[in-house]
Amino acid sequence: MVLPAVHTFPILMPLAWIYQGIMSIRNWAFDKGHLSVTSFEDRVAVIGVGNIVAGGTGKTPHIEYLVRLLQREAIGPIAVLSRGYKRETKGFLLAEPNISARQLGDESYQLYRKFPDILVAVDEDRVHGIRRLLEMENPPKVILLDDCMQHRYVKPGLTICLSSYNRILYMDKVLPVGLLREHPKGICRAQLVIVTKCPHALREEEETEITAKMPTTVTQPIYYSAYRYGQLVNLATMQRTMVDPRTEVLAVSGVANPADMINYIGHHFRLLDHMDFGDHHRFSNRDIQRIEKRLNAVNADGHVTQIKGLKPIVIVTEKDAARLLDHKAVSEELKKRIYYLPVEVYFQKDHENLFNHKILDYVKKDRRNG
Repeated sequence: MVLPAVHTFPILMPLAWIYQGIMSIRNWAFDKGHLSVTSFEDRVAVIGVGNIVAGGTGKTPHIEYLVRLLQREAIGPIAVLSRGYKRETKGFLLAEPNISARQLGDESYQLYRKFPDILVAVDEDRVHGIRRLLEMENPPKVILLDDCMQHRYVKPGLTICLSSYNRILYMDKVLPVGLLREHPKGICRAQLVIVTKCPHALREEEETEITAKMPTTVTQPIYYSAYRYGQLVNLATMQRTMVDPRTEVLAVSGVANPADMINYIGHHFRLLDHMDFGDHHRFSNRDIQRIEKRLNAVNADGHVTQIKGLKPIVIVTEKDAARLLDHKAVSEELKKRIYYLPVEVYFQKDHENLFNHKILDYVKKDRRNG
């Protein structure tokens, strides 16, 4: 069995040793109590979702999976708390109507638009953020923490660590040689591990090998999940729309690892080009002009299928759509030609029932002290 290759930069190894040393000292300080850790376990169920890799493991789709699971079981209120990466605000902020992605951050804004009936909050200080949520008139029964593995000042009651199949962590190296934020053994702080973005038909021998090589303990179950893409959603109407598979597509991404999306577009449409802006990219007016110019150039080059009314379109990720939706430089005409590709997580084989059971068992624990 051959897993996808993990590209590293061995020439940078001395820097990686320094970085790993710093992270080891930090983790030691938390483990020994020299840096304070706060638990809210007697008052509220706190589930942390994180990774030890610099992006690209699918935290947001897995948080969405947890929200849907809890909603199906009528467990709530539910809150999602993150730091709001690259937002233009500071301190505690609770999502409310008319808020923007710039104020809330991309992932939080995406979650709020998709689940307007849950609490979505951001705060660089997670301890302060949880306290503010618990002071509300109707406080949450469950708090989902986004990106919890490195933010150790809060101790979740249940921690889930993600590792992408496309860059399995035991084959990776610490920054800057690879993309690991710490030694792979850091995964042992999690109670549950999910290998994400797996092939739709993960072979038994692949699962066996990954499970055997993952640096987990015998008490840490490993689950395997994959992506399921939905029908395209038009940015102008925000409605799911049938798009002719012969349509030519300019793919635009500002995420850590768009490979899965690009592969899907290539299999279902006529992919002409991909403009990759890098993770968490904040689109400028000039970027929008470049996108529009490239889209018009596709027309000028004569690539368009000769079918009446069939024009090239732009396909973006759902996270990028959150940044583009209210962008002043995106005209209404351009919005009509931009679509985003919704994504949902599903678990392989019997892993869904096993995983759901673990989550619900934890959430339904008696917390009368609260």
